[in-house]
Amino acid sequence: MLRFARNDGTEPPIALRLFLAALPAFLIGLAFGFGKIVRDCSLTCNVGYKLAPVAILAVGFVSLPISSLTIRLAERWGYKRWQMISLTTIGLSFFFFWSATYFVLTVLADTTSAGSPDTMWTFPLGLIYLGFFIWLGALGAALKPNLKKTVYRLFQRQEQAKALALTTAAVILGGLIGAWFAGWFAPALMLRFDLRYELARDSLFLLMGVLVLLTIPVIMIISRITRTGKTRQTFRSDQEDLDIVTPSMGKASLRNAFRIIWDNPKLKRMASLILTTGIAESIMLYLFYWLVSEQVPITAGRTLFFADFYLWLNAWTLLFLVVGTNRLINRFGLIFALAFMPVALFLGSAFLLYQTVIAAIYGLRIIYSSLEQSLYGQGLDRMILEMDEQDVRSVRPVLHGLAIRIGRGLGALLVLLLALGAGISFSLLTVVFMLILVIWLGIALSLHRFLHRSSPLMPPLHNLRSTE
Repeated sequence: MLRFARNDGTEPPIALRLFLAALPAFLIGLAFGFGKIVRDCSLTCNVGYKLAPVAILAVGFVSLPISSLTIRLAERWGYKRWQMISLTTIGLSFFFFWSATYFVLTVLADTTSAGSPDTMWTFPLGLIYLGFFIWLGALGAALKPNLKKTVYRLFQRQEQAKALALTTAAVILGGLIGAWFAGWFAPALMLRFDLRYELARDSLFLLMGVLVLLTIPVIMIISRITRTGKTRQTFRSDQEDLDIVTPSMGKASLRNAFRIIWDNPKLKRMASLILTTGIAESIMLYLFYWLVSEQVPITAGRTLFFADFYLWLNAWTLLFLVVGTNRLINRFGLIFALAFMPVALFLGSAFLLYQTVIAAIYGLRIIYSSLEQSLYGQGLDRMILEMDEQDVRSVRPVLHGLAIRIGRGLGALLVLLLALGAGISFSLLTVVFMLILVIWLGIALSLHRFLHRSSPLMPPLHNLRSTE
C-alpha cells in the first residue's frame, strides 16, 4: 500500500504532492474540455446565439449563491467533506443533463419519424441546454477555488507559485486532450450507430460525470496526507480549517469578503481589474457566437469546429506556460503580465473591425483564453499569493472564481442593452469592446501606480520573483 509519510513523520516528497495537486486538475480540465464543446455547440445549434447574453448574465447570478455556499460550507464542513460532497453533486449533475437530453431527443426522434411536428420538443430541449450553459459557467465559482485550495493545503508558501502553475498546466492539458478526443468521439458515434448529432455529442455528459467522480479518491488521499505525522505542523487539517477565524475577518461569508475588498485599496483595484476582464470577455464571447452562427454550418460541422477551436486554444495556452510565463513576469514585471493582454486584444480587435471574418474572431478568442490562463492568470495568482492568508482567507474564492463571473454578467447586461435592445451592428459592438479594453488597461496601470506608492510592508509586485 502507498505510504504517504515517512516513518519519521516528515512531510511527503514534493514530487508526490505535485502529482496529487495536478491529477484532480487534469481530470477537471478533461471534463470541462468536453463540457465547453457541448456548451458552445448546443448554444449556437439548439438555443440561438442571441440568448448568449441572457445565459452569461444568469451565470453571474447563479455564481453568487454558489460562491457563498463554497465559502460557508468549506469552513463549516472542512476540506475533505466539502470537496467530496461538492464533487459528487457536480458529477451526478452531468448524468442528470444526459438523462434529460436523451429523453427529449428520443421522444423528438420518435415524433419526427412518425411525421409529427417536433416544435413542441425544441423548446424544452433548448431550456435544458441553456440550463447546462449556466450550470457549467457557474461551477467555476466552486471548482476553481477548490483546486487552488488544494495547492494552499499541500504546499508551503514558497512552493505555491510553482504548484499553481503546474495545476494550471494540468487543467489546460486536460482541455487539450478533451478537445482532441471529442473531435474524434462524437463523429465516430454518429457514423457507427447512425445517431442524431445531438445524441452523439451529448454522450460526452457521461464522460464528464465519470471524470469528476474520479477526483474524489484523490481528495481522500490528500486529506490523509495532511493529517499524517508531523505534516500537521506544515499543512492544515480539516479541523484547523474550521478553527481559523480571525477578528479582522469575522465569520467567513460572502458579505465579509466583499467588505474586506471594499476596505482595502489594493484588493479593490484587483477586483475592478477582474470585473473589467469579465465584461470584456462577455462582449467578445457574444461576437464569437455571432460570427460562428452565421458562418459555420450546423450539425456535426459545428461540433468539429468547436473541438478544433479548443484544441488550438489549449495548445497555445500550454505553449505559453512551457516557454516560461514566470520568466517573462520576472524579466518584465507584473505590469507586463497585466497590461499585455488588453493591448494584444485591442490590436486584434482593430483587425476584426477591418476584416469581419471567422478567422479573426477565432484568433482573438485564442489570444484571450491563452493569455488569461497563462501570463495574465499567473500574474493575478502572484498578487493573490502575496495576500496575508489569515486576513483575507475568505477573499480568495471571490477573486479566484466569483469576481470574473460578476464581470461577465455585467458584460452580458451591456450586450443585451446594446445588441438586442438598441440593435447596434457587429462593427459598433466591436468598437464598444475596444473601449472596454482601454478601461481595462487604465485599471491595470492604476494598480501598478498604487503598488509603487505602497509601503515597505507591501512591496511593489513588479519586483517579486518566482520561487523557482
